[in-house]
Amino acid sequence: MYTTIYTLVKPIPPAKLLLEESDITTWNGGILEEMEIDREAKKAEETAELQKKDDARDEIASALIQEIRLAAKSPIVEKRAPGQRLKIVVDTYKGITRENLASETAHIKALLNDLDKPAAVADLAAIGQTKLVQMLRTANEEFDAMYIKRLDFDVSIKNLPSGKVIRLKNDKMMAVIFRHIETAYMMAASDEDRKLVSELIDRINAAIHKAKTVYNTSGKKKEDGDPKQPKEPKEPKTPEKPKEPKQPEKPGGGSGEQPKKPDEKPKDPKKPDDGNPDITLPEE
Repeated sequence: MYTTIYTLVKPIPPAKLLLEESDITTWNGGILEEMEIDREAKKAEETAELQKKDDARDEIASALIQEIRLAAKSPIVEKRAPGQRLKIVVDTYKGITRENLASETAHIKALLNDLDKPAAVADLAAIGQTKLVQMLRTANEEFDAMYIKRLDFDVSIKNLPSGKVIRLKNDKMMAVIFRHIETAYMMAASDEDRKLVSELIDRINAAIHKAKTVYNTSGKKKEDGDPKQPKEPKEPKTPEKPKEPKQPEKPGGGSGEQPKKPDEKPKDPKKPDDGNPDITLPEE
């Protein structure tokens, strides 16, 4: 919702909405920060994908070790001798697939380094297992790349504020933006500017209405299959466009009195009161 409304507001010059460019920048910063926090929800999905990569390399590593051990027992002399030499190498890494992820990655790299030596390369070719070594190298590199990416992700979200805190901050900022938009309509310098702001308000309310409709029709299902509808969000207020003020009668006509000057100065749009803005988001 925040992103949608930001997209609607961004093309309009801030001055037309009684805003500063810094207000728009701050607003967008809060939205991006919340998006970063939302990424944490993807953590479980990425963990599952990482596990698949680990399972794939485990399968290949186990197959390679098994093939080498079988070759070491082969009745075919041309396979048995190189198999026995290779078995000495792989036995050094016994239990490699049961190690923790980081250790396994490092030890597979070490194993591949040993198997890259000229004598080992020749023995692998003799028993026909060069392809498995290539597959293990690829699988380990893919896992390592994803693992490093996951570590970077964990670091990036470690010091972020909680979702509740940033959402509250963004709600307050949205209220300020809405207040400015409504004030900009009332204080528009021309009919053209008033029309511009009026159309923006209509688009914002349409976006809010659409979000509410989607929310109301996307009820979750219980584990037993019975549908459960979410609580209905509060009806967002439609921003009312203020009526044009009546022109005071000139002296000598009607009552003949001069219009009274207001005692209070117009409210500063930068200092909105504590009331809810006319444009409000539905509660989640």
